[in-house]
Amino acid sequence: MNYIITVDGGTSNTRTYLWTANGQILTQRSQAIGAKTSAINGSNQAWKKAIHNMIESMLTECAVSDNAVQGVYMSGMLTSDLGILEVPHLTAPVSMKNYQEHLVRVHLPEVFSKEIVLIPGIKNTLSNPESLDSLRTFDIMRGEETETYALIEQYGSDQNTIYILPGSHNKYVFIDENCTVLATSTTLSGELLNSIVNDTIVASSVDHGFPSMEHYNLEMIQYGCEMHRKEGFGRALFLTRLFDRFGSQSKYNLQNYVLGIVLESDLTALHNAAFFKDVTNVRIVIHGNGAFSHALYDLLKEDPAFHNIVLDDSEEIPIAAQGAFHLAMKDLQTHYP
Repeated sequence: MNYIITVDGGTSNTRTYLWTANGQILTQRSQAIGAKTSAINGSNQAWKKAIHNMIESMLTECAVSDNAVQGVYMSGMLTSDLGILEVPHLTAPVSMKNYQEHLVRVHLPEVFSKEIVLIPGIKNTLSNPESLDSLRTFDIMRGEETETYALIEQYGSDQNTIYILPGSHNKYVFIDENCTVLATSTTLSGELLNSIVNDTIVASSVDHGFPSMEHYNLEMIQYGCEMHRKEGFGRALFLTRLFDRFGSQSKYNLQNYVLGIVLESDLTALHNAAFFKDVTNVRIVIHGNGAFSHALYDLLKEDPAFHNIVLDDSEEIPIAAQGAFHLAMKDLQTHYP
């Protein structure tokens, strides 16, 4: 039997998976190491060694030899300047139908004895780096291209779609009906929310917490959006403390209120992105199963500019791993038909 290994390396965490050729995960590993480690150490050697050990541990557990591994596919920050080898971004527009043609093959025996395949990220076209207006529409992604690949496998590629991938940095991926990535856009919303609830005067008012689905309150989220529009970002946030000290709102309600304040910025960014001339028939697919994703879904459903909103809240297997596996199979079928 032949096997495939996929490795997803992020800023702080790395995950490895051992797959059978029919898509079954035999085992996996996770370790708190990533690009931040390389930045702190001034070297990527610790990251390389960790990945080597994770792979060897999986193979030993499942009694699989190196020679039985058809391919090792790596994505995310592993292809950045802090990763195991820097791979330049592809420049949009990029067709996802033949993405396997852009994979980079390297030999790094200190990581694995056989060939390693690196999955490049994508950047927007930058016409003039000296122009702030040109940079305003510029964006980059590493790792989300594999997540997008998984979602395309699931939802098809026959209509204009915006894939929304919430996280520390919310990623918006614009794909046309020909399965071509036109551009991406990123917001700092997740990281910003984390800073607000932990490192500002608002922290005690929300009990240093994020809204959960158990205490999800759409009305408070909508009110947060409204206050952002009417009062501005800073004033809307300070109102959280006033609502807490002099009002009767629960900590849970105020957590939802703050989420709404933050997400209003994302809604503005989405409307201003303008990568599609007409969004009437554009499908929006939001991936995630937490309050953040559900709030985006509910807010966009009420937005008259958009008419086809899908919430993809299933995650039996992380979509970064799914996408890397699907891309690996496409690549192997191309090289070994």
